[in-house]
Amino acid sequence: MKLRPYQQKNADEILACLARGVRGTLYALPTAGGKTATVVRGVIREVVNLGWPTVFLVHRRELLHQAVRTLARVGIQASVVDQDHDLDPLALVHVCSIDTLKARKKRLAGWLLTIKLVVVDEAHHAVAAGWQALLEDFTNALILGVTATPYRGDGKPLGVLFNEAVRGPSVAELTPRWLCPAEVWEPWSPDTSGVPISRGDFAVGELDRLMNNDKITKMAMNAYAARMPGEPAIVFCVSIAHARRAAAISAAYGWRAIAVDGEMSDTDRDSAIDGLASGYYQHLMSCQLVNEGTDIPVVSGAINLRPTKSTQLKKQQDGRVLRTHFGKTRSCIIDMAGGANLHGLPDADLLWTLEDGLIPIRHRTIRCPKCHRRFEPGPFCPSCSMAFPHWRQTTLPVLAGVSEHILRKLPTQELERFVASEIDIRHIARAKGLANSWIYHASQRLRERQNERRRA
Repeated sequence: MKLRPYQQKNADEILACLARGVRGTLYALPTAGGKTATVVRGVIREVVNLGWPTVFLVHRRELLHQAVRTLARVGIQASVVDQDHDLDPLALVHVCSIDTLKARKKRLAGWLLTIKLVVVDEAHHAVAAGWQALLEDFTNALILGVTATPYRGDGKPLGVLFNEAVRGPSVAELTPRWLCPAEVWEPWSPDTSGVPISRGDFAVGELDRLMNNDKITKMAMNAYAARMPGEPAIVFCVSIAHARRAAAISAAYGWRAIAVDGEMSDTDRDSAIDGLASGYYQHLMSCQLVNEGTDIPVVSGAINLRPTKSTQLKKQQDGRVLRTHFGKTRSCIIDMAGGANLHGLPDADLLWTLEDGLIPIRHRTIRCPKCHRRFEPGPFCPSCSMAFPHWRQTTLPVLAGVSEHILRKLPTQELERFVASEIDIRHIARAKGLANSWIYHASQRLRERQNERRRA
C-alpha cells in the first residue's frame, strides 16, 4: 500500500531531520491518522535499507503486537523483546517493551550502543524519568517520537527530549476523507467544582463518588438508545467498580456489555475487546485501559462518564471513534463529563510548542437546549435546526491570551486555523510583524469561513 499524500510528506520531513542528525524529532498526528504506517512504511523501511539497526519502543502489549503486524506487512520480520522473548542479535529491527528493556538494560548495554534509530510510540510518555533514562543509554541513536497528543497532563514540555517537531494535518483537515466525522451530544454535565485536584486531574475517589451514580448512567443509556442504538461503543468510567456497575445497567437495558480492567487476564481482556470488534458486545466499559493505542475501527460510539482536566486524556478518548470503517458514516459521543465544553470538540485545533507544551485557549462551542447537540458556533443547530441568532457573540477572540513570544514560535499557517475574529488576526500580525496585505487576506479568509458556517 502506498502512503497517503500527507503521510509521504511527513515521512520526507522526518527523514530530512534524521539526515541532518537531529537527536530528537517528534512526529505529531491525530489518532487514526496513520502514525504507525507513516513511520514504518515511510521511515523505518528507508533506514533499514541503509542498514540502520532500529528499535521500536512501546509501553503496552497491544501496541507491541500492532507494531509487529505493521512491520510484517512491509516485509520486515522484527525481533520481539518482552517478558516472554529474548533479544535476537541478528535482527535489524526490534520491537521492544520498555519495561523489559529497562529491566535488562545492564546486560544489553553493548547492544544498546549499536542502535542508530529509536522510535518511541506514544511519545508523550517519553519525558517521564524512567523512559528518559533508558533513552539516554542509546548513546549513538537518533530518537523519533510519535504521538497524537504532543503535550502532557502534568505540563512537562516534550522539548526536554525532542529538538524539532514534524506536524501532521489536524483532525479537521483529515475529516471526512481520512477520519470519521464525530457528533457530540451532551444530555447533562456534572458540577465538578467540589472535586479536589490531585496530580493535575480530579481526585479519583471523590470523582467516583460523583459519577458512579445509576441516574447518570441511565441518562447516558437513554441518550445512546436515542442516538446510536445497538452500535458498538466504548464507555469511559472512573473506577473498576464504576465500569462494572455501568456494564450491569447496560445489560439491564438489553445491551450486551462487558467491563475490562487491569485485574483481568490478558486472555480475558483480549476476548472482551475482540467481542466488541466482532459485534458480539455493544458496550465495552473501560477504566484507563483503552484510552490510547487501542485500534477498533468498527467502534462508532463513545459514552464518556469520566470527567478529566487532562486535554491529553480527552483527546485520546475521542480518538477511539475517529477511525473509518466500511459503512460507518459518522460517530457519536455521549458526553456526560463536560469534556467538549472544557477541551473542545473532537476536531478542535490545539495550540502547542515543544518548549511550552499545551497553550491554553478558549474553545467556543454551543449546546443546543432542544436536542442537546454541542457544536461549533453557527446560526443553526446542525441536528434540529434550532436558530441561534446571537451565535456571533460566542466567536470572541481565541488567541487574545496567548503571548506574542509564543505566537512567534509557531508557523503563521498553523496559527490561522485558530482565528475567530479580527482581533486574533491583528494579534498574530503584531507578534510576527506581518504586513497589512496579510491582514487583509486573512480577514477575507475568516469571512469566507463564517459564510460557509452560515450556509451549512
